[in-house]
Amino acid sequence: MFKESYNSSPKYNWADIREDVQNETPVETDFVGDDCYSKAEVEADLAKIDRIKEQLGIGPESGISDSRIQEYAIAQEIGEMDWFGEQFREDELFPDGEGTQTSIFLTSEFDDFVNHIDAIGLMQNADSNGEAIPFALDMTYNSTADGLNKKMSWTHPDKKVRIPGFATAKYFEDTFNFDPLIQKGRIPIMPRFIIGFNPELSTEITELRMSSNDWDSLRRDELTTKAKWCVLKELKHQSEQMLDYLEENHAKNDLFETAYTQVKALDKYFGGAIDVADEADKNHPDWKSYADRDDMAQAIMARKIF
Repeated sequence: MFKESYNSSPKYNWADIREDVQNETPVETDFVGDDCYSKAEVEADLAKIDRIKEQLGIGPESGISDSRIQEYAIAQEIGEMDWFGEQFREDELFPDGEGTQTSIFLTSEFDDFVNHIDAIGLMQNADSNGEAIPFALDMTYNSTADGLNKKMSWTHPDKKVRIPGFATAKYFEDTFNFDPLIQKGRIPIMPRFIIGFNPELSTEITELRMSSNDWDSLRRDELTTKAKWCVLKELKHQSEQMLDYLEENHAKNDLFETAYTQVKALDKYFGGAIDVADEADKNHPDWKSYADRDDMAQAIMARKIF
């Protein structure tokens, strides 16, 4: 669970953050029973992960990768720095005090390697009419056309659906809410967004979080505002494409209908976040316009899902 108070400023070292990543990563064996999966099915999934790792040259000694640490650090920043502008939209999003703040969770190894998602967001507020809406995030630093085409072409695995831009998760658990918003285990369908920005920016954000020096709040504001604008524009760009497609095709089957409901809520939510960010960052026009200069963000937004 990544949602912390807006003004919190934790500092890590490498050992601390690796431990946090390990603790926040769902463990497949924890899903045996509890109306989730049999021991045999989980063991088969673990064997599949081992085969994929072997093909990729990832051995047991590799440990937690630097890219995984960066994914965790960015997920933390999304919550702590309120990238979706919820603190400025409380009357709009939570008019009756109902709903929850959006939380970002790391995915299990299986969902990372097999379903190609790094994190899962969970949104519930007035924009979704109180329904809990999951969405997947896949971070990338590969700006090549071939690399991004591959990212964008991954499809929902159901043979009756197979639509780009949508994913499933097998090992998800809402550990943020005392009364979980969605059932432990499989998420049948959810929008999947490709996000990214200059790797140097991501590295500096991660290193700042781990700095043992005095917390540089102004530098953090600058870095995370630049990254936030990249991500918000990417999310809105992709949600608009999904919505356009599903407005014509949502009646094809039940999963399409679910996807359509999810995307309508998220597209509205992301649009509201951009409106808030536009006002909140008006005194820093250079930070706001950074996404227009970031090669990675521009490469992502140049690709089409459909």
